[in-house]
Amino acid sequence: MSEPVMKASCYPEIVSLYEELKEHRRDIHAHPELGFDTDRTAEKIVAFLKRHEITEIDTTTVKGSVIAVLNGTQPGVTVALRADIDALPMPDSSSNPWKSTVEGRAHTCGHDGHQTWMLGTAAYLSAHRDFPGRVVFIFQPAEEIGLGAAAIVKAGILEKYDVKEIYGGHDEPFLDKGSFGFKVGHLQASADIFLVEYTGLGTHGGRPHKGLDPLPAITELYSAYQTIVSRKVDPLEPAVLSICSINAGRKDNFNVVPAEASLGGTVRTFSPAVRDLLEENMKRMAEGIAQAHGVKVNFKYTRLISSLNNAEVCTKAGIEEALKLVGEENVVKDMTPFMSSEKIPGSVVRVGVRDENHQVSIHNPLFDFNDEVLPLASTLFVNIVKSRLAALSK
Repeated sequence: MSEPVMKASCYPEIVSLYEELKEHRRDIHAHPELGFDTDRTAEKIVAFLKRHEITEIDTTTVKGSVIAVLNGTQPGVTVALRADIDALPMPDSSSNPWKSTVEGRAHTCGHDGHQTWMLGTAAYLSAHRDFPGRVVFIFQPAEEIGLGAAAIVKAGILEKYDVKEIYGGHDEPFLDKGSFGFKVGHLQASADIFLVEYTGLGTHGGRPHKGLDPLPAITELYSAYQTIVSRKVDPLEPAVLSICSINAGRKDNFNVVPAEASLGGTVRTFSPAVRDLLEENMKRMAEGIAQAHGVKVNFKYTRLISSLNNAEVCTKAGIEEALKLVGEENVVKDMTPFMSSEKIPGSVVRVGVRDENHQVSIHNPLFDFNDEVLPLASTLFVNIVKSRLAALSK
């Protein structure tokens, strides 16, 4: 039977919830939901909150979300905690009893754990309301498709509750369980997606001159895109342009020149100026190569998520609380930024989950969240919330 890591450092009340937290996490893991279609997950979250006497709950403003409000016993400002709750469209190849029961869906990013440690935080604060101000818990869907955060912002949730600071966490398989990672400034890159579609004229493979083959154009574009980061972007500026799919024809058609070909992928950067430069060059190349080959082009570039820039005061507050909780040797204060993605000041904490049974990276079909870190993560977020509410409400 697993035991919470650094159990003695956790609030006993949260440790006492360990079995309930595990049960919730594993149930969510077994029943993954995608995008904004997270109704079952939301129902489970609401049931947990209500068991712990949190009743001011909104599940209608943003589809698939849960917004819960907890007021302290003293006047003060509002601080928010955010956790993502959606899964990924990929297989679960683990052998756990709680592995996904839904074909082609899996919680391989740890969002089942993120929501659960926030529930532990909420349960403790509900039982100990002797803090100033209020806490807004944002359980956000659609993180994996890059639309959930924008939906929360667009719905006016942050303005409605006059949120002053917001905090969140993400599990980190590169950090040992019992440790936390922080970084002031950019931690995660912006996330964009693109799709370029070329349309020519299909024909018989033995009569290529009777058609208009889009394949030479798409392969030329593939090579051209490889030069953008190396030749157009300042070498001191981080940028990634990854082509993740190429599609044309059928693999069992050996004598048909296809009429259509496409490629798509993702762009990651920290700088808005570099983001603009990448999109502009990609569009120009796509259109220029199409014109050179005489094919039609449909260029789509979608900006999903801005880069995550951790506010200095918020991040340093998190570091201070982590140092008190787990000690200097278990706190990474200046993490290497990630080329993976996440309005107001805030900070995202990396929560270590690695041990002998948890070695693979996120988005791997064998990934599973490490339940042993739940009470410790909940305890840290309790302490961050209490310290920031006290400081901001003076």
